[in-house]
Amino acid sequence: MAKSVLGSVVRLASMMLLVSAILSGCSSKGGTNMPPPSDNKGDMALSPACASMKCENPAAICCGGEPCVDITASTDNCGGCGKSCRTRESCNNGNCVCLGGGRVATCPASSACCSDGCHDVASDVQNCGGCGVACKKGELCESGQCKCGPSGISCKAGQVCCGAVCSDNQNDANNCGMCGKACKPGKACKNGLCEGECIGCVAGETCCDGKCVNLLNDRDNCGRCTNACKDLLGIPLPCLFGICAGMKFDMGTDM
Repeated sequence: MAKSVLGSVVRLASMMLLVSAILSGCSSKGGTNMPPPSDNKGDMALSPACASMKCENPAAICCGGEPCVDITASTDNCGGCGKSCRTRESCNNGNCVCLGGGRVATCPASSACCSDGCHDVASDVQNCGGCGVACKKGELCESGQCKCGPSGISCKAGQVCCGAVCSDNQNDANNCGMCGKACKPGKACKNGLCEGECIGCVAGETCCDGKCVNLLNDRDNCGRCTNACKDLLGIPLPCLFGICAGMKFDMGTDM
């Protein structure tokens, strides 16, 4: 009688250990002693309990000890266990795709999935080295790096690429305000303007040494720049229609 009871206890304990071992295989992603799956069927065979678990999706399988994995939609197991999609990609019917820009596309290996679609981050000046990383005006994107000209230099902050050189358009006399705009000899570039340059002159005005003037009535620039009207007996002579009052003329030329 005692031997029969003891035998029953031993059998019960063995059955409980077996059930515990089976359930532990489904409790987490990839047990510490479980080898990685070589394919879907092999993965399912490693965890009989996971493989036999009923899922709402009959096409779902067991991956790494995790039951009911939908390999048609899982970005970590897209098309098969362990097949992960790249950043911003989605799993569509078992294929990693990019949904950026409202389109469904498969990005090549050299491209990345950005918010507006696939872009070759090795050569795209608007996505150089990564999505949204734009090069400065005039720069090229080579091997995922923004470069200026054949020398391959990278322009510093505050500089722009002008042909083959990096320039600070705020004070470069050869590229003042924009690439290719050179100041006259001897004139410096300050705040993007050449010395003596005017901005905002309206119709009828002329730029004279950095100042917008009307040559018809400006006594300091009467008729032409720097032609100043003189004083007569201490009285400043006005400029009328481009002629200093009180002056004698012959065929329009000052005498």
